[in-house]
Amino acid sequence: MSFKANDYQQLSLDDSFMNLTERERNALEKSWAKIFADEIFPAIDEERFSVLYSDKASRPNAPVNVIIGALIIKELFDYSDDEIVENLMLDHHLQYALHATSFVEQPISDKTLIRFRKRCYGYETLHGVDLYHDCVKDPSSKITKIMKLNGRVRRMDSIMIESNINFHSRIELIYTCISKLVVYLIKK
Repeated sequence: MSFKANDYQQLSLDDSFMNLTERERNALEKSWAKIFADEIFPAIDEERFSVLYSDKASRPNAPVNVIIGALIIKELFDYSDDEIVENLMLDHHLQYALHATSFVEQPISDKTLIRFRKRCYGYETLHGVDLYHDCVKDPSSKITKIMKLNGRVRRMDSIMIESNINFHSRIELIYTCISKLVVYLIKK
């Protein structure tokens, strides 16, 4: 699979956004999706992920910025892979936030997410560079400013956007945490 940047982010005549009523468009423009689409999505640097793909001419990749954006939204709303894929197909908020309103068929599936995580994990294992972490870390100051967060205060209920990106499923993460807790308790 070869790397191709997602440069096509322009509304087309058959764009689903054009079929919305004026009231629906106004509601969408006032929602979180507008902020994500204008501030977060453009800050996603697709080029850093080009190392995950072949240099040879072949079938192009799914848009990396859509995958990364979907993974961020997935963690923010605590969706499973299946839920983010289904919601992207049906929810105008997600399509708008990810600049995917012009796609006839949404470009990601649960397999797309799994394969992407596997590629990132393989690259990190081989080169020691967590591409996803770096990609999410870059726009974090912009997110902090938009959400008016104080970086000096640590919240106990805050989520880690990158926590589930590695090759582990949620069950594997739970198992790993419990096994480390057991080892800790045995030592104490």
